[in-house]
Order: sequence, then structure tokens, then C-alpha cells
Amino acid sequence: SQWLERIGLLPDADRQAGELPYGDQRRLEIARAMCSKPTLLCLDEPAAGLNRNESAALNKLLRNICDTYGIGILLIEHDMSVVMNISDHIVVLDYGKKISDGSPVSVRHDPRVIRAYLGEEAECDPGAVEPGLSC
Repeated sequence: SQWLERIGLLPDADRQAGELPYGDQRRLEIARAMCSKPTLLCLDEPAAGLNRNESAALNKLLRNICDTYGIGILLIEHDMSVVMNISDHIVVLDYGKKISDGSPVSVRHDPRVIRAYLGEEAECDPGAVEPGLSC
């Protein structure tokens, strides 16, 4: 119940996971993983299918997990706002080959990353980026 409280789902503790909204199901999956007290949390596209508000809640949860518990996160994600918000260090692969490695700022401005993943004109939603960070 500690993790249900931490992710704001304690009031829904008696509900079946499948009855929860999709964003809540994703946060519940992370909470279940955290119950085993991992030192590394492996997440494969945790923001896939989430709306903007759900993605922002996920960003907040993952950043809190990193900051509070000192847990590393191995993240596979295409939502750049999630990647930029929770990462201290990013390794970018393109077709299985490393094309960039560094801080969010350096990766964000790496021309190889822009070409491979963001297009020539990189787009970032400033509203989805945590305060203190920039696109």
C-alpha cells in the first residue's frame, strides 16, 4: 500500500488494474516494479499511448523515483519530453548503433540525433518540460 499511496492510487486499491484509466495502469506497473526494491528500473516506452497530462504525471513520478531512491532508470522511449526530463545521461541509438552519448542538453543539440529522431527542425513542447529545463 506504500507505493499505491506514493503514486496516488490508494483510493483505488480495491479496483482491478484493468478498470483503471490507462495512465493509472502505467503508474501502477511502475509501482509494482518498485515493490521489489530494484537498483535499476528498466522501462520500455512507458509514455506510449499517454496523453499530455498523463505523460507529465509519469515524468514527475520517474524524476521523483530517481531523486528520492537513487535508482537508475534504463529507458527506451520516443517521447523526448520524458527522456529530457528524467535523464541525467542519454545514449542514443539509431538502428542499433550509438550516435550520441552525453547530457540531455548535448544530446538535444547533436545534429545526428536531430536528423535521426527529431527531423531537421527539432520540435519540443516547452509546456511538457519540467521547470528549470529547456527544449
